[in-house]
Amino acid sequence: MNPNRKLTQRRLTVALLAVSLGGYAGMVAAEDGDEQYDEHALDEIVVEGIPLDRKIKELAQPTSIIGGDELAKKQAASLGETLAHELGVSSTYFGPVASRPVIRGQYGERIRVLSNGLDAMDASALSEDHAVSIDSVLAERIEIIRGPATLLYGSGAAGGIINVVDKRILESGLETGSTGSVVIGSDSATGKEAVAAEVAFGSGPVAFHLDYFQRETDDIEIPGFAESARLRALEEEEHEGEEEHEDEEAFGSVENTASDAQGGAASVTYAGDSGYLGLSISRYDNFYGIPGHHHEEGEAEGEEEEEIVKVDLDQTRFDLRGGYRFADIGELQVKIASNDYKHVELEGDEIGTMYETDGLDTRIEFQHRPFGNVEGAIGFQHKTLDFIALGDEAFVPPSDTQETSLFAFEEWRPDDLWTLQASARIENVQIDAPGLPGYDDTAFGFSVGAIRAINDSYTVAVNYALTERHPNAAELYSDGAHVAVQRIELGSVVQGLNLFSKEQSSNIDVTVRGENERIEWSVTAFLNDVSDYIVLQPTGLIDTEEDLPIFEYAQTDARLYGFEAEARIELLDTDSGHLHTRLFTDFVYGEDDKTGAYLPRLTPLRYGIGLHYSNGGFSAATEATFHSEQDKVANNELPTDSYTLLSADVSYALGEPDVYIFLRGTNLTDEEARQHASPLKDLVPLPGRSFQLGLRFGF
Repeated sequence: MNPNRKLTQRRLTVALLAVSLGGYAGMVAAEDGDEQYDEHALDEIVVEGIPLDRKIKELAQPTSIIGGDELAKKQAASLGETLAHELGVSSTYFGPVASRPVIRGQYGERIRVLSNGLDAMDASALSEDHAVSIDSVLAERIEIIRGPATLLYGSGAAGGIINVVDKRILESGLETGSTGSVVIGSDSATGKEAVAAEVAFGSGPVAFHLDYFQRETDDIEIPGFAESARLRALEEEEHEGEEEHEDEEAFGSVENTASDAQGGAASVTYAGDSGYLGLSISRYDNFYGIPGHHHEEGEAEGEEEEEIVKVDLDQTRFDLRGGYRFADIGELQVKIASNDYKHVELEGDEIGTMYETDGLDTRIEFQHRPFGNVEGAIGFQHKTLDFIALGDEAFVPPSDTQETSLFAFEEWRPDDLWTLQASARIENVQIDAPGLPGYDDTAFGFSVGAIRAINDSYTVAVNYALTERHPNAAELYSDGAHVAVQRIELGSVVQGLNLFSKEQSSNIDVTVRGENERIEWSVTAFLNDVSDYIVLQPTGLIDTEEDLPIFEYAQTDARLYGFEAEARIELLDTDSGHLHTRLFTDFVYGEDDKTGAYLPRLTPLRYGIGLHYSNGGFSAATEATFHSEQDKVANNELPTDSYTLLSADVSYALGEPDVYIFLRGTNLTDEEARQHASPLKDLVPLPGRSFQLGLRFGF
């Protein structure tokens, strides 16, 4: 047997054993104690991304929330890096700013990013060098739904959703005349300096909200070479026998990763006894560099000069939300977002490529009153996206997309032990691209889930979903150089394959949860079989004009499976303080069922342990996360070495006044770490040793 495979199996066994021991400890504690272990506050928050008002433990589909002080400590310059260490989540890491979440090995269009339940409507899913236009610095919480969420938010959510929830539109009046907060933060490795503030004020049924943030970062500091050892070895082999290049390898920092972002919003809400209506206007601007992304200009004595590329992004968004409670029928919720997004890629001082997206997302949900033990909601959603790309790197032609959907979510509780949930969605998508064949098809999906309470301490949740995903414009119409990731991309129409058919996914999740006086734990296993899975594959050919490898979109069958698990075990609970440990692990495996080849950019096995101590307002924690080597790689993909990230933090919270201050250290051993889900993993490692200082003041 391959030694690497043996090592991976041993690590996998250790990870599963740790969680199994946690589960066994929970059974012992359940037998020895009658009192319930204190639930974490986030587990009691209602999940906004679900039609009914349900908490995490009341959902069959795996869901998690990050918010409050924990979100403040983990706040990064991008949504992807803020969530990169959550269970089942990684990131595309194209530098600290352009980083999008990856869920269970799925990325791009398969992960839907939402703002208060409506689409971001930006260009971040099109290419990894495009930043997400939603900033979480002033978010109340971020919801993560792992696995297919197509039945809730459309076929683009085949891998999961990230829903950023803020307080810009209030669903009820203010309890006091005014409220607000000020947040200040810094990061030594990225040079981040950030400040944000929000205030809500008003009297009676009318409330106003204002917020603003500004953040600057420098080129990131790294512990060694920007290029990986494997890539440097390949380059040396390629240039063996040639004269040495005068340029030195980048060391200690990554050029062109600085950024300057700012944004804000103003909103007004009317909240009465039977409902509310609110309007928000927001603005987001981000100017950032794209690492490893250069254009070669001119020739002088046989040498070419490279110009760095920067992105100038701006977005204006209008959100209208309202709700009305009918006394004998139910509650109606209406959400509408209009978005004007634009970014230009600057090659030196010249505009190279421009992207524009004008979008409108309308969602109407009606939650009907309970009929006996049955409660649920039905809804309608319509979204339009007008996309334009102009310039040298416009590898996807202009297109207009319309999505129209009907959906339903119902829940039946026959007794105190069982909860049954079912949902269904029918969605029509039309894509029109000038001069190219248009796409017009309808997708259908349904899911059934069950939650069974074994006793007061244990529950089992099973969720099965059969869904369909429409191809997107990039998969159909791509035709040209995608310089950001150094390749030529060709869609199905350009290859003469006509239009791709829909992906068909069969997904099952099984979750076991336990909690009692001493321990809280959960284990989730998932299996996802996908027919007609759309994947971007290397052809092995080189475009002689662009000197770039040619990749083609193709359809195959794929299988992904894995698990997420964690356990929190109370070690000490006395007048001197509280001490608990956290064990956690996640893993995803994916392969092409037809060829047996591994799917690209899969995150390797992760596992770790943390200790947390608190006494009154004081808190201290340390955590070590081990990332295994990823040698199960796709064609044209280099393996990634293993690494361990060690972090620690101390914080103090006051109740009156409401003050929270923290100091956090990450990658304390200054280890070279490369995110395997990143297309730039061999060019841009994660930041080295870093210290973050943050302060939040609420009033």
